[in-house]
Amino acid sequence: MTNYQKRIIAACVVGIVLATAFFFLVKTDILVICAYAVALLDMVLATASLWQLSKTSKSGYVTDMAFVLALKCSLALSLILAVVFVCLDISGLWVMPWIWYLAIQMVILAFTAWRMLAIGAGAEAIKNVGKEVAANVTSWKMLQADADALKREAPEALVKDISAVCDAIRYADPMSKPEVASIDDTIKKIIGDLKGMVHEEKADEAKVLCINIQNSIRDRAERLKSLK
Repeated sequence: MTNYQKRIIAACVVGIVLATAFFFLVKTDILVICAYAVALLDMVLATASLWQLSKTSKSGYVTDMAFVLALKCSLALSLILAVVFVCLDISGLWVMPWIWYLAIQMVILAFTAWRMLAIGAGAEAIKNVGKEVAANVTSWKMLQADADALKREAPEALVKDISAVCDAIRYADPMSKPEVASIDDTIKKIIGDLKGMVHEEKADEAKVLCINIQNSIRDRAERLKSLK
């Protein structure tokens, strides 16, 4: 258990103790009991959200923080209403029917749940896009690594041509789209063929393949540009 998690638990315990002490020190009626129960529920929800945030990885911290921020406003409103109506009830200035109070709190809770679902859907979409980006970048980096390795193995006559291929891959957009998937496959296939040509010391054929790779990368870049 981290120090942050220990502080979360300590804050929850202190909040429950204070709410309970206040509950026993004032006259109790149905409205006060309802306010006390809602306050305990708010504290549990706040603790659960902060606890979940403490276990979040760095990559998901930003999206999970949105849950805490959305919950923060709703819980603050709920607690403020509890304090106001309980104080009015205790002072005798005005007593709200407890069923109205519960109805208001249920509306707040329902609105909070709706916001959480909406944020959850958005966070899931962001995570899926992030996974797609990571997969595309990794695939393109592997392609670049293959080209760099090939450059180190190439004879002097092919170093310049393969260097041009390495530069073309390095400065290309690593993000792909389904519309250019066939071009990506073609580039990977040609690089595989280029390896064979280099190992077999077929310089002329290898030079032609280097030109084909660069042309394919340019064609891919133009298609991606038109798709944006």
